[in-house]
Amino acid sequence: MMWLRRHRYLVLVLGLGCFFIVQSIDQGMTGGWIFPDLILALIMLAVLSVVFERRVDRIIALCLAAAAIATRLAFRLLTVPEVQLPLTVIHYSLLVIFLGYAVAVILGHIFTKSSVSTDDILGAVSGYLIAGAAWSSLYALTDSLTPGSFTIAPGLDAHLSSWHGRTALFNYFSMVTLTTMGYGDVTPSRAPATAFAMLEAVFGQFYIAVVVAQLVSARLTAAVSPDAGN
Repeated sequence: MMWLRRHRYLVLVLGLGCFFIVQSIDQGMTGGWIFPDLILALIMLAVLSVVFERRVDRIIALCLAAAAIATRLAFRLLTVPEVQLPLTVIHYSLLVIFLGYAVAVILGHIFTKSSVSTDDILGAVSGYLIAGAAWSSLYALTDSLTPGSFTIAPGLDAHLSSWHGRTALFNYFSMVTLTTMGYGDVTPSRAPATAFAMLEAVFGQFYIAVVVAQLVSARLTAAVSPDAGN
């Protein structure tokens, strides 16, 4: 148990990595929606357990996560078209808030550190991945409200036919945009998707620059501290 507490962000990074990989390859392979939805719920639980330490943060995050999971379950059970779009909008909105809140808490931890450990660095990495997932949910929300917001290369557009496939596709697009790689197989074609893509690219660059600068500063401060040699 002590090992898990000292390496909590290592566990979270590994979990997030596995989530992205499984989600990208599990297109109908499991024969249903229960497995991918269960994986998503477990990842949200991991983020809740690892990132949020203060009681008030944990209560707020728990309410957001529970509501997001409940709306996703309701979408699966209620097949009436009139309620599925509102449930989709609510679900993705809650995900954006929950994941964005997690990134804000992680950044808050980083900027209050006077010294850094390997797990703190992994915390910054996990924040980067969670930020990508938050932007992905924002793109999925945008596409749900404004269909045709993205131009998608042939072969990839089939992913939009299912909720799970749409999430996997926008996770891919989000990470490509966050790292400014820009393959061009998925491109925003109208507002506000175009604006969101620009903002994510800027956010990704500033995240790396600012977080790395903070970690280096904390490392140097610890090195020159009078207690560093003790």
